[in-house]
Amino acid sequence: MIFTIGRQVGSGGRLVGKLIAQRLGLEFYDSEILQIAAKESGIKGEFFEKSDERNSLWGRFTSFFMSDHLLPAENCLSPQSLFKFQSDAIRQAARQAKGAVFVGRCSDYILRDFPNRVDVFISAEMSSRVKRASHYYDVTEDEAAKKIADMEEARADYYNFYTEKTWGMASSYHLCVDSTDISIEQVADVIINFARLTGKLADE
Repeated sequence: MIFTIGRQVGSGGRLVGKLIAQRLGLEFYDSEILQIAAKESGIKGEFFEKSDERNSLWGRFTSFFMSDHLLPAENCLSPQSLFKFQSDAIRQAARQAKGAVFVGRCSDYILRDFPNRVDVFISAEMSSRVKRASHYYDVTEDEAAKKIADMEEARADYYNFYTEKTWGMASSYHLCVDSTDISIEQVADVIINFARLTGKLADE
């Protein structure tokens, strides 16, 4: 059983993913996948962090042409190369685990050929996300709103660039859930029940 969780900033997606993993006894992967990719590739983790889904499309776009087209022999650490290492780490983790939850990092696309998978996108109204982000990052609500806008632009760019799909569009996922008016526990309930209703998760 594999769950992939896409999420808007401040929607509680990471908390939901972690709760699902705890309830079902599954492995949980978020930023942990960067550490695995670094270990397996022998490349310092800081390179993966700099090329993570929080970074801008412009940085990947310019690096794509500079390193992959103009200077391919001089730079093997382009964002595209790092994405491949990260993708390999995600697939390896999915194969080795008896079940897992993956948060972000195009995991729905990377694991698209894996059976028994539920791809979820979690959203929420902006006011709800601002309050959660303000508390999480310990900033004012105005600062939280700016942070959300910046992070979501980078997250969408990252997803759209590597998957050729549209981040947050319902057709890109099996299930979309709005967490505005229900608790993290209830969002997890909805996702687990959906997995059971579709026959991808056996009843207890």
